[in-house]
Amino acid sequence: MFFHLRISYDGTNYHGWQVQPDGRTTVQGELLHRLRLMLRNPELRIFGSSRTDSGVHALDQQVSFEADLPDDILPESLGHRLNRWLPDDIVVKSCRVCDSPFNARYDNCGKAYVYCISPGIKINPLWCRYVWRAPHELNLDAMRQAAAYLQGSHDFSSFTANPGIEIEDKVRNLQRLEVIEKNGLVYVVAVGESFLYKMVRGLVGYLVHVGFGYASPEDALTVLEAKDRTKAADSAPARGLFLARVFYDRDEWKEYQPPLPPFANDY
Repeated sequence: MFFHLRISYDGTNYHGWQVQPDGRTTVQGELLHRLRLMLRNPELRIFGSSRTDSGVHALDQQVSFEADLPDDILPESLGHRLNRWLPDDIVVKSCRVCDSPFNARYDNCGKAYVYCISPGIKINPLWCRYVWRAPHELNLDAMRQAAAYLQGSHDFSSFTANPGIEIEDKVRNLQRLEVIEKNGLVYVVAVGESFLYKMVRGLVGYLVHVGFGYASPEDALTVLEAKDRTKAADSAPARGLFLARVFYDRDEWKEYQPPLPPFANDY
């Protein structure tokens, strides 16, 4: 049987999604450990749609695996039973049996990320794990102009980091890059077919750099053309970033309206 889970998690206490060879605590590791015990399958493998970085959160991580259930576990009860075993900062939102083979990592056709910023003000302390408190006010018009230059198909070498890993093709299609202001917070929404390592945090860091007046919006073109990480700004910290949606319908992103964390209670 092929299973498809949708999960959310607070990434603060985890070293990212992917299991680490040094045994550090990860979201995939926590989920895999409990599934192997529950299903009595020590060789079980699971696949996630996005390998979120250390400290990054998810509203819509998608997970797939193939397994036979023990006789005492019904398919419709698997998600509920798994939630009883998982720590409180990881939640299974839905669990379904697929009609055909399904792989959450390879079958998706795009992702949306949302980054949350508090410009120049201290925020509700209950939200501080999910928002980057930038030290100054931001010029949102300048940020939006820079975002327009960055949107589209480009070589994003200047906005990625790949420690010890060289990716030959660093061209990505950034379908949407938006700057939204709501209730005093600023959100950067990035929608694309795929992303390079730490690319979203690199883009957000550069937009904030422009918003502070340290670069003009047009400078974004020069940074893109340089294909050099040192020509952009520092990356935004992990805590403000959310994996917001994973797309399996190729045109779904066109009508997509992002949730604005940490207020996405209906998501």
